Amino acid sequence: MGRLLIIGTGGQGKVVLDCAEKYYDSITFMTNDKNSSGINGYPVIYEHEITLEKILQNYDEIIVAIGNNKARLKISLEYESKGMKLATIIHPQAVVSDSAVIGSGTVVFANAVINPSAKIGKACIINTGVIIEHDCILENGVHISPNAAMGGTVFVGENTWVCVGCSIANNIKIGNNSIIGAGAVIIKDVPNKVLVAGVPAKIKKYYE
Repeated sequence: MGRLLIIGTGGQGKVVLDCAEKYYDSITFMTNDKNSSGINGYPVIYEHEITLEKILQNYDEIIVAIGNNKARLKISLEYESKGMKLATIIHPQAVVSDSAVIGSGTVVFANAVINPSAKIGKACIINTGVIIEHDCILENGVHISPNAAMGGTVFVGENTWVCVGCSIANNIKIGNNSIIGAGAVIIKDVPNKVLVAGVPAKIKKYYE
């Protein structure tokens, strides 16, 4: 229990709130969007109107509720480096093995399953109904979208986005900064900085 500051008042903020309100005495949102009035009546502050000193004084933990992987990770690490504790929030209806490791700044949503010896990095999103099997490794800033599933010993590189309903076979390695398109079936390794899609998945685009 304690005082949580959630950065972001969009859709990601809503689902993070749904997890977080079960664990914290007080929750406040922070945004740089002057048109935002917060979520569900919780108080909102504006980033340019508060100092880091006040944030450190008034809140015990912080979580970045932004869908963009690079931005979420960057902001999370910046606040951590300045002395703010990153929250790790796991929905009570998620199933997480005692031997799994969940990094700070990560959120695990309802009905997700994380099995033994899996390792999840910092500032990740493990979305609704995701299955992460034994011995998988997800690096920092990864987003696994709803109902995606991966077999054992899968590696997912930093800032990669695995979209809705993907299936990833055992022992696959997926690179950094890639996107796995919705519904894709991954049966071979995926390099850095690509978009893959289809059944089975093929490279559709290369990123700079």
